[in-house]
Amino acid sequence: MSLVLIIFWATLCTTFAADNPQLTLGDKISVYSDKAYRKNNGRYFEAVGNVVIISQKDTIYGELASLDQDSSLVKIEGNVRLITKDLTLYGSHLEYNIANGRATIKNARILTTNFNLVANRLSRVSETEYLAEEAEFTTCKDCAESWSVYGKTIKVKINEYVQIQHGLAKIKNVNVLYIPYIILPISTTRKTGLLIPKTIFRKEEGLSFQQPVFFALGDHKDMTLSPSFWGKRGYGADVQYRQRFSDMSWMEIDSRSINDQIYQPGKNNSSLSGKDLFRYFVEAEAHQFWTPNLGSHLRYTGTRDLDIVQDQWLFTDPKILSSDLGLNTNVHYRRELFSLTADAHYLRNQLSDEPLKFDRSYVQVLPRVTLSSVPYTFIQSKRPFFQSLSVGMDNSFTRFRQTKEEESLFLRNADRFSSQPYLMWHLLTLGPVSLKSRYTLDYQSYRFSDTDEKSFGKYAGLLRTELSFTMDKIFGLAYQEKIPLKNISEKDLRALRERKEQGLSPLRSTQKENRLVGDLPEFASELSRDTITQVRNSYRHSQEFKFIHHFISVENEYGNLRFLEQIKASQDGQFDYEDSVRSEEFLFGTSTTRTIVPPENTVEFQWNNSLIRKTPKQFNFLDDNKYLRDNFNYSKIGYFNVSQGYLLNNRETEDYNDRLTRFLMQTGYYSQRWSVGLEEYYFHSSNDNMLTLNFNRRFEYLNLFSAYTYNSFNAIQLLSFGGQVRPTDVLGVAMLKDMSFTDTENVRTTYSVDIMPHNNCWILNLNYQERINDTRYSFNVLFNFGDDNFQRYRNDYFAAKRL
Repeated sequence: MSLVLIIFWATLCTTFAADNPQLTLGDKISVYSDKAYRKNNGRYFEAVGNVVIISQKDTIYGELASLDQDSSLVKIEGNVRLITKDLTLYGSHLEYNIANGRATIKNARILTTNFNLVANRLSRVSETEYLAEEAEFTTCKDCAESWSVYGKTIKVKINEYVQIQHGLAKIKNVNVLYIPYIILPISTTRKTGLLIPKTIFRKEEGLSFQQPVFFALGDHKDMTLSPSFWGKRGYGADVQYRQRFSDMSWMEIDSRSINDQIYQPGKNNSSLSGKDLFRYFVEAEAHQFWTPNLGSHLRYTGTRDLDIVQDQWLFTDPKILSSDLGLNTNVHYRRELFSLTADAHYLRNQLSDEPLKFDRSYVQVLPRVTLSSVPYTFIQSKRPFFQSLSVGMDNSFTRFRQTKEEESLFLRNADRFSSQPYLMWHLLTLGPVSLKSRYTLDYQSYRFSDTDEKSFGKYAGLLRTELSFTMDKIFGLAYQEKIPLKNISEKDLRALRERKEQGLSPLRSTQKENRLVGDLPEFASELSRDTITQVRNSYRHSQEFKFIHHFISVENEYGNLRFLEQIKASQDGQFDYEDSVRSEEFLFGTSTTRTIVPPENTVEFQWNNSLIRKTPKQFNFLDDNKYLRDNFNYSKIGYFNVSQGYLLNNRETEDYNDRLTRFLMQTGYYSQRWSVGLEEYYFHSSNDNMLTLNFNRRFEYLNLFSAYTYNSFNAIQLLSFGGQVRPTDVLGVAMLKDMSFTDTENVRTTYSVDIMPHNNCWILNLNYQERINDTRYSFNVLFNFGDDNFQRYRNDYFAAKRL
């Protein structure tokens, strides 16, 4: 009994000694250790074994420590660790000044979530600033030997940047490049410094190089300046400026300029011209919300010459939205019952023979003002034929101007007032049957300034009556169910898991009570649980039959006969689609107007099908004792639509086939692994076709995609196809090809190779692009600086845009 008491007392004393500091100097420092010694009347202190020193915000660990109170210097040796609020430092020897917090570490190593640093000697200058000598820096936390930068001197500003002088870049511990000076970011906030260079090789023009420099001008604005060398073309620069004024207000300017030594108007080879031509392309965009109801948008695209969109298509293609360039402005004001919009456009036609001149025959919109109202319901009841009655109106005023002085083939200077008041009449809904009608008075009035006959007008009364019948069929019930693991065999679980990975529908179990319809969680994680959560899906097949009668009750044109012939002759004579005579709009024009059903006196039949999947959401109704009853996700996974029109008053023929208008078929299906879509327009009268087909198939290591477009009106046949394959984790190959069967030409071909080492530190992207008159090689190196973009690019290979 005495022996037990002695052991207990010794243990208690040891615990008490470990929990109390061996030395305390006010609030500055506390020292814990197994043993401690004092000398010089307590002015010199030594601690031995499991030393822990707490100095304000810092904590130091080691095996042996000494403290000289006269010099305020602490020396620690043996497995030294210095832990601060931002990082952890390791070393073999540490000298720490308790008065100012400065420290010097030998054989030091810094570990953070963003970077690693190893140095022969590391000095802590301030709480957030460190100076390393003979050091190596890398953002690869698990594989420092993959790539690193050795520096004679490296300055680290925590959460800001790393400044390296006399650097030497290393890959796999092999010296590859000397860098006199470089700054690398180690912060998620924007900092001024150099960005990754860009390199492109063109066979005809040589090597191009850009070095972007980023300037953080403030919390809400920045600028990127990229001095550029364009091979034989000469020198230039890219400038991008961005500023955010508020959450919904911002502006951005993006430009490229080149002092070109090759290009001259009309020149079609890559030899030096002997002259310099300054070329530029600029895009400026601004968006402003003045109040919740009032906003404005401005966009400008301009260029010195039109050929730059061909020579610099990598830069210009994402910024060109149509066949013209110039100024687009919009001001929008909205209220509960109406909206008011003003637009103005002053544009430059790209389809011009003179690349340096402005096409003054191009018609400008200066301006267009639109006033639209929401449908106002003044009758709402349950009585048949008067269940709902609503009215609304869309009005616009547009001024068209052409600056060309010589005589034009068409009338181009006009003021147009357009109005479309409408009446929507919902007659009845009786079970699955619905009957409704809409009447629109489409009216346009014109005023000309360059002709003797100053006015023209037209109007048409458009009546659309729709009778629809809808029916749905639901398969299964969507819910979650917990099933004991012992009731499901391992074989069934593996089979279900394999089919899910292949994108196939789940198998049904051989036992009736274990039939599974829906998705199962990961197999490996479920083996450790007593139950599994099975998600059951339900499906709804919805069919809709529609009989639609299109009718023009009245139509008339009056006034300037020259303008009437102009808008009826071809689409070139119209300002836009509103100028069309409604009864003849479907006869010519763009793909959109050709595909409408003739509105004069036509009955249209539609059969619309959709397949919708209903999936229960994950929730726990015990979290707060309440939950949503309708807690589901809905997704459309398939559709099939058919539409056919039939002319009722075609007096020219009695043949049934001649009365048929265009035929439309749309179908598509989407699953986890593949998708397909088809849209076909067939015109009975001329035997023309407009076909669009797209396909995508995803395998575990392969992704295939294709698209085909055919338009017999314009003799267009385009085929796009390609694929992405990732045979191993470190290699990805992608290809995209666009072909025109009309001209039997290769429009565009792109090959891309990504090398993604297991070290998760860098990615090398090699790219080859070939167009009709251009061939380019490029490479890009992406380094892992701890951002999400790198992880998405590497981990989700098939989703990231690489082509």
